[in-house]
Amino acid sequence: VPLDNATIPSSALQAPTVFCVYLNKQGKVGPHFDPRRVQALPDHFGPGRASSVLQQCVQACVDCAHNQNTVFSCLKPGHGGELISAHFDQQQHTLTLPAVNSVTYVLRFLEKLCHNLHCDPLFGSQPVPLGGVHYDSHTYTGEVS
Repeated sequence: VPLDNATIPSSALQAPTVFCVYLNKQGKVGPHFDPRRVQALPDHFGPGRASSVLQQCVQACVDCAHNQNTVFSCLKPGHGGELISAHFDQQQHTLTLPAVNSVTYVLRFLEKLCHNLHCDPLFGSQPVPLGGVHYDSHTYTGEVS
């Protein structure tokens, strides 16, 4: 049974001071990412605050996309978070991510983004063992918020 905010104690939702998100480079990157760019990414993002790690991960998705507008179209602007940028339609575009303060939110956000981009979940809370793993995923629909 997947946990949601109603079943997770509020104390468990508070992010540690810093944390890392690990990249699963063995996952299927789907039609929107350049596999060579994904392979060139670091094995993890962080350690850092939740908002900073989320920004690094989402910016990496934008940077690895064949068409950066595709990633931007999966995001809706938030308030109080970090800024990401992309170049498409011969212009520079920016978007503010939502403010985040929990590891759980960061991981769910990234999981939804990967789902919407038709790729395996590429991010997780644990290092990826040699040989790779497929992170457990849930079914999501709609925009990433």
